[in-house]
Amino acid sequence: MIPVDDATIETERDIEDFSVNIERTLSRLVARNYSYVTILILDCCQPYWLQPPTTSRSTAHDKPLDEIQPLPGSFIQFACDANQTVDDSGERDRNCLFTKHLLDNIARKNVDVADIFLDISNNVYRESNRAQKPLSMNGLDRYGRVFLNEVIEPDINISEDFLSQQPLSHEEKVYYDRCKEYCQLTEQPLISVGDEIFDDTTDVTSLLLVLGIEEDPNLFDLKDFLTKFCRKINIPVVDIQVQQIQIGSCIVITEIWNKFKSSDKKLRVKMICKSLTQKLLQKLGLMKIFFIFMGTIESLKQQFSRTEIRLNPEYDRIYARDHNFWEGNNNDGKDRGNQPYYCPVGWKRVSLYVTDDFYGKFKGWCICYHGTKFAYGLSILLNGLKPAQIIAHGTGVYATPSVQYACHPRYAEVRLIEKQYQSKIFKSGSYIQYVLECRVHPDNIKKIGKETLNASSTVVDPNISNESIEWVIDHQNKNIVDFNDPQSSIVCTGILMRVTDKHPGLLLESKWWFLSHLCKNQQCCALGIDRSKLERQLDDGNTCNIILE
Repeated sequence: MIPVDDATIETERDIEDFSVNIERTLSRLVARNYSYVTILILDCCQPYWLQPPTTSRSTAHDKPLDEIQPLPGSFIQFACDANQTVDDSGERDRNCLFTKHLLDNIARKNVDVADIFLDISNNVYRESNRAQKPLSMNGLDRYGRVFLNEVIEPDINISEDFLSQQPLSHEEKVYYDRCKEYCQLTEQPLISVGDEIFDDTTDVTSLLLVLGIEEDPNLFDLKDFLTKFCRKINIPVVDIQVQQIQIGSCIVITEIWNKFKSSDKKLRVKMICKSLTQKLLQKLGLMKIFFIFMGTIESLKQQFSRTEIRLNPEYDRIYARDHNFWEGNNNDGKDRGNQPYYCPVGWKRVSLYVTDDFYGKFKGWCICYHGTKFAYGLSILLNGLKPAQIIAHGTGVYATPSVQYACHPRYAEVRLIEKQYQSKIFKSGSYIQYVLECRVHPDNIKKIGKETLNASSTVVDPNISNESIEWVIDHQNKNIVDFNDPQSSIVCTGILMRVTDKHPGLLLESKWWFLSHLCKNQQCCALGIDRSKLERQLDDGNTCNIILE
């Protein structure tokens, strides 16, 4: 480390004599303070220029930062990454970018030092447009959590200040009951995030974290629950302020990160969402959490309006011979837009109520399908349909006119029906798949493209060309397309179910699966069985029957 503008340093040879050896200094500090931890913050990453420079090739000119290995019991924080320099010559503020964020965060209560500097690093990296990335060297792994500002908070206990005597509204009760049903079937909570979290044009002044827990609120141990919950999702308990606990169900309403800027709140919510792996969701389910919401109070109220999705049994259908069946494009005289509609043979439709004047509303709208994982079906209906993450044909909601394509395990999970539910669904069914039936106006179909499952060597659907089997639907710049929005570009009108006595991969119409992308990763292709085992069943001549009644 070299002092800035030190008049005694005139040549490069002087640097060794008058500079400070940081590694030696750190070693002495650690040895002298062995009963404490040592935190070394180095905001000294600017290029050093000799005055005047000795040669045009002086090694002291613009020499980047060297990496230092931390000693056990020490934490080193650099203002930038190894082999980087920081040019603060253009700074107009009193403090440089790193120091600015250091001062904003250093006094936070009961936050681990590693978490503080991680937040500082992320903020600097973002504000510098990725030009500056502070580097942390952590030698505190054996020391547990270390706080720069530890404050002993009062115990959190349920009191009359938290317990609300106002009962849940009818809409709230219906919504939470559906969330409980979702949790019972999937063994994980329903996660809902307000649209504003992903909207860069909207500021979030007050951010809610709402948790639904299947517990008696009068016997609920709030302190123990929050401690365990915060530990699992890696946030400090002190960042949560409990507002109330609604009775009827144990609904804990809290405000979170109220001292942070809107952009930082949104960033933290996104980081939590990314951390919610299947394994973590199952652990949260074991805590009896059936619902987690992060967003504004306005977005929370919108969730309850989504309980208006109702069944419309008058229009339930079984698509098979001797039931509802036709060959080729349906020519029953109803206007279904400019795209053909073929019979989804082997599927049963549970119709959803959308509007009284259905044919008036959807005259000229095309029918398409959207495959869904078992756990996502109810979530989609309760939260809306998100634009695709893999955008082979551009941004938007992806759908297909082919139910054959939509039911590929990449899109529609194959799920073994648990024995306790078999008799409730079908008399002898063992496997089930779900596909959403949707309506979309032709003007909202942005693009019609080819299949993206590497199935070019086979025919996916004899009625529809592989070259025009994927549709990209305009999502109107919305992060979630709400099925209940009357102006939505795509509306879910029914849920198609296919139930079979054996694995549906044994069906003749599923033969194309094995000539397409069908990997062993259940997070990608939810086949519900080991592929090699299924192929052995095929080789042994096993067949499969569709259960219609």
